[in-house]
Amino acid sequence: MTGPIRPDALARDGARDPDVRLRTTETVLDDWFHVRRFHLESPGPDGRARRFTRLSMARGDRAAVLPYCPARGTVVLTSQFRVPAFLHGRPDGRLLEVPGGLLDADDAGTAVRREVEEETGFRIGELREVCVTYLAPQLSSERTHLFVAAYDPGHRVSAGGGVAEEGEDIQVRELPLDEALDEVLSRPAADAKTLLLLLYLRPLMSCA
Repeated sequence: MTGPIRPDALARDGARDPDVRLRTTETVLDDWFHVRRFHLESPGPDGRARRFTRLSMARGDRAAVLPYCPARGTVVLTSQFRVPAFLHGRPDGRLLEVPGGLLDADDAGTAVRREVEEETGFRIGELREVCVTYLAPQLSSERTHLFVAAYDPGHRVSAGGGVAEEGEDIQVRELPLDEALDEVLSRPAADAKTLLLLLYLRPLMSCA
């Protein structure tokens, strides 16, 4: 599901716990992202109905990829301003991340190829899907589709940097894998999807 979760979708999904029932939902915020308050009900330990509420934020699913060059042992990351990094003590507010973005109307593979070219200028090879993950399930319904893909340094079609019209100011970092991992871990806090993909790739690169 690439858009905000709808109450009717919750009710129809047979994979969900049948003991949990959605009673009502309300919109708290409908802007760049959507915040909904869900009113739910489930049996308590004594068998009586227990009512509870949860907030969930949605913007749509995302995809991200770690481009790597087996011949050179390098990876491509991006660096851009993120408010949480700034608030947690990094003066320039920049966070080191794998390229990626919203799916919008595309499938995950198409979206991640678009995003990596916009952000880094590289065209990547065959995608290897790692997993689909919730990065903050206590807060957001967003899922992130994670991939790794080889790149050839000679297949760079632009300087990257993101879309200027969208206010993006992205620096491209091409680093040896171990150096990239060390730098990510040296920050006050690491981007979770980036750390996961770097750790996933490390044994694969060691065997290459």
